[in-house]
Amino acid sequence: MQATRTILAAAISVLLINHAYAVNESTQDQTGSENYADVFQQGEDSSISQRQNGTGNVVYTDQRGAGMTADSEQAGSGNISITDQSGVNGNVAISQDGEYNLATVLQSSIGTGQSVAISQAGISNLAYIEQPDGAGNAATVTQNGQGNATEVFQVGRLGKSYAGVQNGDGNTAYIEQTGGAAADTEQSGTANVIRLSQDGFPYGAYASISQNGIGNEATLDQRSGGRYSSGDVTLVQIGTDNVADVVESGGFSSFSFTQDGTGNVLTAEQGGRSTTVDGRSTGNDNRVDIEQSFDGSSLVIDQNGTANEIDVVQMGYCSSGTVEQTGTENYASLLQTGAWDNVQQYDATIRQDGTGNSAIVMQGP
Repeated sequence: MQATRTILAAAISVLLINHAYAVNESTQDQTGSENYADVFQQGEDSSISQRQNGTGNVVYTDQRGAGMTADSEQAGSGNISITDQSGVNGNVAISQDGEYNLATVLQSSIGTGQSVAISQAGISNLAYIEQPDGAGNAATVTQNGQGNATEVFQVGRLGKSYAGVQNGDGNTAYIEQTGGAAADTEQSGTANVIRLSQDGFPYGAYASISQNGIGNEATLDQRSGGRYSSGDVTLVQIGTDNVADVVESGGFSSFSFTQDGTGNVLTAEQGGRSTTVDGRSTGNDNRVDIEQSFDGSSLVIDQNGTANEIDVVQMGYCSSGTVEQTGTENYASLLQTGAWDNVQQYDATIRQDGTGNSAIVMQGP
């Protein structure tokens, strides 16, 4: 294994020093061991098609201009694919099938329409995508295997989208978006982790997180300002020992969560405008902690299990509530209070069916 890493390191060093130049269109097909390909293109309607089948292969692609296309396929062990695009309407497609594959893409845009699609199947794959500017950028990552990791950074004022699917063991996804952002993530396996950060100012943000497995963990930090929407967060966790932490603020927010399993924990925070939470927890030892503030806050939570707990704080204006628990040793607390001149609208309903339940409701200015 150490010999392979040494060969790869040497290949990358050579690749960064020496460049093989192609004009507008390049096609490469390599079969064997320890091969590397390096292509630079500049202009309009440039295209690259690369195929590698072997061990320790390395691909480096550098494109500048408009209407760029880079297609890379690798099958083997220890493959590396590095792509750098700068311009308008760049498209990257990378497929890796093997072990210890690495795919990195940097797209710098002076306009719109950049897209990246990465597909990895194997063990210990890593996908890294950076789209630092522009509008209408899209990234898609699909990973099947063990120990995979995804990192995506999308920066801009509008039109950022990410879609990621991870099927396997020990997968991790870290997504950071600014501007008009949308993210749709899905994990199925064991010990998966999702970290999603969205700053939707001023055009809003959308997020959907779904986890199915054991020991999954999801963290969403979604922030927006102005009069545009932040929200429509959908979080679904089904499994054992899942943990979710959601922060959503501003805009015409909406938040819905589903936890189905054992030992799930949810902590959420909402602020501003037309906030609402739906929710549901089914399983054992679940706990929910939610805080809402001002404007049209509304909350409905349903838990069905054993030893569940609910804490809710609502402050101001159009507060409502409804907490329902069915099980044993459940605890519910609902605090509703007014602020900012106390435009009073309170409502609270707590229903508990089981043994050892207790409920606390406090209303007031």
